[in-house]
Amino acid sequence: MEGMWSALAVVIDFVHALLMAAWFLGVPLLFWHRWPPLTRAYCVYAIAFIVVSQVSFLVLGECFLTTLARACALRAPQAGAVSDEWFTVRLAQAIFRLTPSHRGIKIASEVLILVTAFGMLRSLPRLRRRPSALRDGASGARA
Repeated sequence: MEGMWSALAVVIDFVHALLMAAWFLGVPLLFWHRWPPLTRAYCVYAIAFIVVSQVSFLVLGECFLTTLARACALRAPQAGAVSDEWFTVRLAQAIFRLTPSHRGIKIASEVLILVTAFGMLRSLPRLRRRPSALRDGASGARA
């Protein structure tokens, strides 16, 4: 039963990584409108991701998924090995062997939020057009 907590912490961290990757990797959809329904879906996802992330940092001082994963890991038998660090710091350490500061992570996330917001503003006029106009390559002008 105690091993379940370790597994749950790992699953939460994995889902956290997937959600962050989806936000980061989806940004090009805001500038390249080959698939408007996918761009629309990404816009909704990005807004939800940013709002939940910002509220979480305001309330908890970190992502709620980091808090959940840590709580699960602390219940695991080898709780002494649990890092008290943000998930993004641990991820950067694991992948790039870098240890970014919390300030650096906040700045990077704010820059990515700005890029996402700019991309959404750029996407909105195209996404409001009729889907047939986008498929046909028309300029969007109505007859």
